[in-house]
Amino acid sequence: MVGQFFFNTLDIALKYLITIALSFLFGVTLNASHIVGGDMYYDCLGGNQYRITLKVYRDCLSDGAAYDPNLPVTVFNGDNVQIDYFTIPFPGSVTLEVLLDNPCITLPSDICVEEAIYTKVVTLPPSASGYILSYQRCCRGPAVTNLYDPGEQGLTLQIDIPPTALAVCNSSARFTNYPPLVLCAGQELIFDHSATDPDGDNLVYELCAPFSGGTSLFPAPDPASPPPYDPVVWAAGITELDPFGAGTMDIDPVTGLLTAVPEAPGLYAVGVCVKEYRAGVLISTSRRDFLFKVLNCDIELEAEVVPQDELVTFVSFCQGLEIQFENESYGGDFYKWDFGVPGINTDVSTEFEPTYTFPYPGTFEVMLVVNPGWPCTDTSIETFIVQDAISASFTPPDPQCIVGNSFDFMAEGVYPTPAEGTIFEWDFGGSSIPLVSDAEDPTGVVFTSSGWQTITFTVNYEICSESYTDQVFVFAEPTINFGISDELKCAPYLAQFMDLSFAHTEIFYEWDFGDGIGTSNEANPEYLYTDVGVYDVTLTIWTDSGCIDTLTLLRENLIEIFPAPTAAFTVTPDVQDEYHADFFFTDMSIDGVEHWFYFADGSFSKLDEVWHNYTEPGVYYPWIIVENEYGCRDRAQQMITIIPVIPVLVPNAFTPDGNSYNNIFQPIFYESQVFQLFIYDRWGELIYAEHAMDASWNGAYNNGQLAQDGIYIWKIIYTDYKSGLPVEIGGHVTLLK
Repeated sequence: MVGQFFFNTLDIALKYLITIALSFLFGVTLNASHIVGGDMYYDCLGGNQYRITLKVYRDCLSDGAAYDPNLPVTVFNGDNVQIDYFTIPFPGSVTLEVLLDNPCITLPSDICVEEAIYTKVVTLPPSASGYILSYQRCCRGPAVTNLYDPGEQGLTLQIDIPPTALAVCNSSARFTNYPPLVLCAGQELIFDHSATDPDGDNLVYELCAPFSGGTSLFPAPDPASPPPYDPVVWAAGITELDPFGAGTMDIDPVTGLLTAVPEAPGLYAVGVCVKEYRAGVLISTSRRDFLFKVLNCDIELEAEVVPQDELVTFVSFCQGLEIQFENESYGGDFYKWDFGVPGINTDVSTEFEPTYTFPYPGTFEVMLVVNPGWPCTDTSIETFIVQDAISASFTPPDPQCIVGNSFDFMAEGVYPTPAEGTIFEWDFGGSSIPLVSDAEDPTGVVFTSSGWQTITFTVNYEICSESYTDQVFVFAEPTINFGISDELKCAPYLAQFMDLSFAHTEIFYEWDFGDGIGTSNEANPEYLYTDVGVYDVTLTIWTDSGCIDTLTLLRENLIEIFPAPTAAFTVTPDVQDEYHADFFFTDMSIDGVEHWFYFADGSFSKLDEVWHNYTEPGVYYPWIIVENEYGCRDRAQQMITIIPVIPVLVPNAFTPDGNSYNNIFQPIFYESQVFQLFIYDRWGELIYAEHAMDASWNGAYNNGQLAQDGIYIWKIIYTDYKSGLPVEIGGHVTLLK
C-alpha cells in the first residue's frame, strides 16, 4: 500500500510539472471558469470503507473547462498530512431547471447551471486522527459581486471524517435541497436549507465563508493543498453573515430555514455550514458553497391581500363579523375570493375589494386568486380573525369625602356573560384598597389619597380585549391656616392677611382681628390698626359640601403695633433767587431718635439744624425722615422755590437826540458790577470802550464826536456771580437820532 501511494504521488507530481510547463509554453489559461459551487458528504460502509459523494455545479454557458474527467480527491489525516489520493470518473451532468415561485416573471435566457454528482466507494488507510477529504478548482468568474477579484478565487470542497475516538463509522450530514438559482431583488426568499443525518446526530446551521482554492495560474491543484484552508476574500463591507451588503440573510440554527431579501442585482457567493454534534461534541462540519443570482425581476402580475391589521378600517380583531377587504394586487383583470368558511361554497366574490360578513366568529384563511385559470396567475392567502364586537365602559360614581369613602362600580358595555368566558379587570389607579379587582361589579373600593383617581376597566373575551378609562374624585379633608407679612408694624398699620386654608369645595370665612371692632368674611382681607397694642387674630372656616367641616384657628399675639414718631421741620425762607439760594432747615419732629434731611437735589444731612445752598433754580420738595427707638418712621415734606436770574439785560436801540428819554446805551445787570464795554462800527473798528461800574455809551466816539445813525456791534466782558469767572457776550444795537 505504501509503495502504491509512492507511485501515485510521483505520477501526480509529474502531471503537475507538465501542466505548468504547457501553461508557460503555449500561454494557455487553464481554468474552470464560472464555477457555481458544490458540497461533499460521505456514508460509512464499515471496515474503513466509505462512499464519497461530491456535487459540483458550473455555469452551462461558460467557455471554461468542462467537468473533470477524473475528479481528484486528496486525503489528509487529522494532522493535515497527505495519506491517500483517489479520483472519481465523470458521471455525466444534468442541467438544473430554473424555477421561480411566480409564473408571471419573465426570466432572462442567460441563466444555465448544470450539476454533476461524483460518487465512489473507497477504502481509507487507518488513521487514529481521522480524515480530511479535499477537492479544489478555480475559478468563480469575474462577475461575482461580493468577492474581491473573483476571477482569481476558486473553491475548496472539504469534509471531515472524525476519529473513532469521537465517532465510530460516522456518516456525515447532507443537504436536502439545492437553493433556487435566481432571486428577485426586493422579494423575500424563504427556503428550507436543512440537512439529514443517517446517524441521527444533532445538527446546527450557520452562515459561513466558502473556502478558496486554486488560482488562474494553478486552476486545478492536484493533489489539493493541505488544510487548513483560507476563506474567500470578501469585497469591502461584505461578510459571511451579510453576503448581500444591501439586503438581509439569516438562517435558523435549529431548523435550517433560510430567509433572504436581496436589494440589489448581482451574483453573490454564499456559504452554509451544518455542524454535526454527538453527545454535545462537534464531530464533523459539512460546508455548501453556492451562488445566488439576483435580478431586477419584471413581475407582470402579483396577488396581494392586505393583512387584517393593516386595513384602513381595522380597530381590533373584535369589531364584528363584517370585513371590508382591501386588494393591493396588480396586473390582473379577474379576481376570485374565497373567504375560507368551511362547509359552504357561497363564501366567494369576484369583486376587486369585496365586503363580506362571516356567519360566525372564528379564524379563516382568505384566498385571493388573480386571473384564475390563466397561464399567468397568482394567489395570496391571509389569515383573518373575526369576533363579535365587544365594548367596555362604566359611569363614574359621584365624588366622596376621603373620610369613610367607599365606592361601588358597575360595569357597562357589550360583551358575553362571565359564564361564556368573559374575564374582567379593574385597575383602580394604585391608591386604593383593593388595588385591582376581577369582579364584574366591584363594591367597597376605598381610596387612600384624595384628588382625581384614574380607573381602567378591561373586558377580555378569547382574543378580544377592550378597555375604558375614566376618573372619580375624592375630596380631601379641609385644612386651616393663615399668615401675615413678617415686618415691623407701626401705627397706623394696614394689615394684609393671607388665607392658607385648603378645601376641594367652597370655603366660607369669618375673621376676628382682635381689637374688638374689626371682622371680615373675605378670604384675604385688609384691616387698618390705628392704636398701639398687641392683638390676637382668629379665623374660622367651614364647608357645606365635599368634606363638610368647621375649623377655627386662634393665633395669639400675632399683631403688635408700635407707636410712630411725628415728622416735622421748618425751612426759611421758602423763596429765593438763584444768586441767594441758601435755606435754613430746622428739625421739629416729635419722639424721634434719628432724623435725615433730604434736600431733593441728591444731597442729605443728619444735622437737626443745617444751611443748604441750591445751585440750580427750580421748585424743590425737600423732606425729613424721622425714626424712633422701635424703628418706626415718619416723613414730612415741604416746597421751596428758587427763582432763576437773568444776569444782564442789554437794549437793542437808543436815541441820543438830547431829549430826556433813551439817550444812552446802558446794559443793566441783576447786581451792579464793574464790567468792560466795547463798541464797534460795521467795519469792525473799535470806536468806544469803557471799563467801569455801570459802564454805558452815549453815542459818541472816544473823541466826543457823535456817531452817525446806524447799527453798531457791542461786546461786554463781566464777572459771573456764581463762579467768579469772566463771561463775554455780544450783540447789535441801533443808534437813531
